[in-house]
Amino acid sequence: MSELTEEQKKDVMEFQNMQQQLQFISIQRQQTAVQLAEAKNALGEVKKSEGTLYRLAGTVLVPKKKDALEKELAGEIEALEARQGIIQKQEDKIRERAPALAKKIEAIQKAAKNG
Repeated sequence: MSELTEEQKKDVMEFQNMQQQLQFISIQRQQTAVQLAEAKNALGEVKKSEGTLYRLAGTVLVPKKKDALEKELAGEIEALEARQGIIQKQEDKIRERAPALAKKIEAIQKAAKNG
């Protein structure tokens, strides 16, 4: 990389950073999807349940009223769905910039091979 100009080095580093961001976003997307599925499943079970319900608060089970628990879970689902939207926008923004930067780096590599 010592043959590259500062701008070219910056472009390569930016592209590598974008790749790392995409990996991190992919992990976040997967984690959010799992949390969302769990919350939706829990809400379904709560709606079917009768009697006393409990929710974990740290390491302690706390009794909860059914309607309060349904509201909490619905709020969590809403937040997770919003989080999914944010993650998708971040990923789209990076994927939109990546091709142009990749072409620029390919041109740098070709020039380095030919020069």
